[in-house]
Amino acid sequence: MSYLVDPVHLVAAARACMRRASAPGVDGMTWAAYRVGLRDRLAELAERLRAGSWQPAPLRQVWIPSYTGKTFPAAIPTVEDRIVHRAMRDALTPIMEARVLAGWVSGYRAGRNRITSVRQADQHRRAGRCWVADVDVAGASQGGTVDELVDWLAVHVKDGAFLARFRRALDALPTPMMPGSGLWPVVFHLRLAQADAQLDGLSVVRFADNYAAFAPDRRGAAIAYERIGCALAAVGLAPNARKSRIRPPHLAHPEDLFLIDG
Repeated sequence: MSYLVDPVHLVAAARACMRRASAPGVDGMTWAAYRVGLRDRLAELAERLRAGSWQPAPLRQVWIPSYTGKTFPAAIPTVEDRIVHRAMRDALTPIMEARVLAGWVSGYRAGRNRITSVRQADQHRRAGRCWVADVDVAGASQGGTVDELVDWLAVHVKDGAFLARFRRALDALPTPMMPGSGLWPVVFHLRLAQADAQLDGLSVVRFADNYAAFAPDRRGAAIAYERIGCALAAVGLAPNARKSRIRPPHLAHPEDLFLIDG
């Protein structure tokens, strides 16, 4: 809770939010306007968070174009709620890094991007594991429930007051997995980490919602493909039939993996 009620942490969260250009929420408040009297605003916000009286404001829902030309729904919180989301994320990131996320997971993590995944894939290939079960997750930003996410987080976070504020933040979203909130990277990885935990023994790399499991032959890749599918099913997900496949060695170069809409 110190991340939510200590003004030092809230100031850090606010500054992190302000570094990104973003549209106002439903109340029309801009970052330029919110900066006026910032420390007094944050002190009052901290007190509401401490007392449990903080209530998320309504969201402004928009449609955002993706790299592939498709559009997807997103929710824009008010600037104040973005600060709360960011403060929660700052509190949870060290826990996620230390206890939840595997070393073979990249994307939406500091210092771990597609290049990280490509390098890890190349290590598997150089070790002779040249067949790949390439599994893209269908609807990774859809579904899921608040109860599931809170229960999964409660395995690692024992602070009941923090969990209550976390639940309140997610309850305010149209769906807990909807992009747009500062909590999205946390809930995205928290959900997939439940599937990741079932993949012990596989030579696997995950970038965002794309798994690549490496094996020395087709049979091993087919077994890995099935295991990933079963692990995803346990959290209500499934492979994207159009994008997922078993790649033979000549189609499994590391640079060909983890591509947008690949």
